[in-house]
Amino acid sequence: MKIIYCTCNVSVLDPLLKHFDSLNVESYQVIEQVTAKNIKGDNRFNTSVWPGYNSAVIMQFTDDSKAKEVMESIKEFNGRAFNDNELVIACSWTLDDFCSE
Repeated sequence: MKIIYCTCNVSVLDPLLKHFDSLNVESYQVIEQVTAKNIKGDNRFNTSVWPGYNSAVIMQFTDDSKAKEVMESIKEFNGRAFNDNELVIACSWTLDDFCSE
């Protein structure tokens, strides 16, 4: 089982969620406003110096192969980014337990 955590500029959130829906991702949570110091692109602290914010999407997978497919698709999604500010930053790790019932 895996968790995928990703952050993106709020301007990319809707296309990213549509992308996940097209992959039949069954469960995700969205945190609308996340301030962030980014590896690439501009920092987003929602201040006059660093305007704007990111959003976060958290997904849980009981099927490791589905998680791998989603991570690969995020790389492809990033390949279509107009600039570094549109990149999705994603990481995954092993999930010890998952209860949905």
